[in-house]
Amino acid sequence: MDSEIINADALQVYRDIRILSARPDEEEKDGVPHHLFGHVDGQTLYSVGDWSREAVPIILDVLARGRVPILAGGTGLYFQALLEGLAEIPPVPNTLDAELDGWPIQKLRDTAQALDPLATAKVQGDDPQRLARIVGVAKATDRPLSEWRSDTRPIIPKEQTIRAVLLPDREALYARINQRFDNMMGEGALSEARDVYAKIYPTRASMPKAIGLSHLLSHLDGECDLDIAIETAKRDTRRLAKRQMTWFRNRCGDWDILRTKSDQAQWKDSVCQRV
Repeated sequence: MDSEIINADALQVYRDIRILSARPDEEEKDGVPHHLFGHVDGQTLYSVGDWSREAVPIILDVLARGRVPILAGGTGLYFQALLEGLAEIPPVPNTLDAELDGWPIQKLRDTAQALDPLATAKVQGDDPQRLARIVGVAKATDRPLSEWRSDTRPIIPKEQTIRAVLLPDREALYARINQRFDNMMGEGALSEARDVYAKIYPTRASMPKAIGLSHLLSHLDGECDLDIAIETAKRDTRRLAKRQMTWFRNRCGDWDILRTKSDQAQWKDSVCQRV
């Protein structure tokens, strides 16, 4: 199957964190064209709207050349933007974003519930970024995020796509997460974080929210020992993985669910016969 990969991961777009975002290297790309990887500067605020405006022309170009675009990544909102539509929401002021960033999770959830119960009901567990988004949009626009979203239309019809989500055994996934972060440290993650620290300090734009990077920046700020930063990064990555699996299970009921390598192999064979 002649295909090209389009990144659908919110962190792998950033140029300066190849190791800490697990961005594929040239060997892993294996000669297959890859798009929207490592093309955004770390001081740039890059939204789902920015991504969709870049991704759609690439998808159309790949199709026009008779090839198959494969979107791969764990940022569910990117897929949601394509398959359900994207509301053109005015930006939330940086000052409000900064204020919400310091709120405890319970205050975020209580405020989000009061301002937009429909959107808040879809947030599973502790997800400060999504809850802050709900609060920020409601406060900045005087209109709930759920109302903005109700006006959207799909960019790409679902019937024109083949969709699958990987949901491996949780304990095995957690073990792989722990090992991967150790591998990252061995590959130079601390040096990468130090370079980012020198480049963006004290602006601290969106990229430092990346799990792993934010923990290592805290270490470089003298806020914690390195071993504590590493263990906390592993813990928070496991928590993120749990939230992602919950999100995809709840929002992607009509997707193919692949739990084992056997599932993946069978699905790949069936896709190759369909395209």
